[in-house]
Amino acid sequence: MKKFFAILLTLAMVLSLAACGAKEEAPAEKPAETPAETPVEAPAEDGAYKIALIQQHQTNAFQIAVTEGAQAKADELGVELTILSADQDAATQISQIEQCVSEGFDAILFEPVDPDGLRDAAKAAADAGVIMINVVASCTDWESAGISAVSCGNNVKAGENEMQHVVDLLGGKGNVAFLTGPSAVTDALDRLQGYHNVMENYPEIVEVVAPADCEWDTAKAQATVESWLSAYDLDAIVCQNDGMAVGAGNAAGANSGIIITGVDGTPDGYEAIKDGRMTGTVAQDGGIMAAGGLEAAVTLLDGGSLENTLIIADSVWIDASNVDQYA
Repeated sequence: MKKFFAILLTLAMVLSLAACGAKEEAPAEKPAETPAETPVEAPAEDGAYKIALIQQHQTNAFQIAVTEGAQAKADELGVELTILSADQDAATQISQIEQCVSEGFDAILFEPVDPDGLRDAAKAAADAGVIMINVVASCTDWESAGISAVSCGNNVKAGENEMQHVVDLLGGKGNVAFLTGPSAVTDALDRLQGYHNVMENYPEIVEVVAPADCEWDTAKAQATVESWLSAYDLDAIVCQNDGMAVGAGNAAGANSGIIITGVDGTPDGYEAIKDGRMTGTVAQDGGIMAAGGLEAAVTLLDGGSLENTLIIADSVWIDASNVDQYA
């Protein structure tokens, strides 16, 4: 029995020594943490210029050509183009200009609804560092209103061209009437001035009724001419755009014997010339005007200068003899 207890004591001592001699394993070392990286924003792509085009309206073929010409040139130049319509309302156009300034646009192209009323908005935008360009029509005294350039047709000469062809077709005498755009718009005023410049030389050309403001609209022009035809003996109806000339032609009918002319050179005008509802048009390319304005804006934004700040698009007389070259 004593021997048995001795063995147990010896075994307990061995186990105790083993426990004391064992080294406690150090906890596994965690890998050193690296400081979290500050997120790095991806570098911005080469910033395309932000440019706005604010049209008077978008209700006829000429204005569609302005839209399409501007977009094509924007794609070519690699700029971001936003296209807006003022719907013939000056207050709307002023608000649109102010909004574009607040949104950081680099340049604004606009066709002023009111050449006097848009001057202050244009000047304020220019003073804020925005390049301001007029297209198709211009603000009154545009250079003092902060406008850097104007890309348009020569509307006085377009009016003279149209009226001279009417006079020649009439043989220097006859009764005429005018369908005009809004009386506050420079292109309407300038074309009317062109008509009167020519008429001064032909006292037998008689304006038998006051000009009718049909706001460039085909339906309004048609309704006006329908009322005129029952009240006046007209030899010619001279219209300030093709849309109104088409309306006049719709009212008079094809090959009516009344000379009906327009301005702009639009697809609907060409079709009316072909089928005899219109006699002719003075073609002005709104797309070229818009493209010229856009090129001018980008040149200035690139730090360049303009050889000409008044960029004039050519005009040409089109009638049944040459319409197939353009239609």
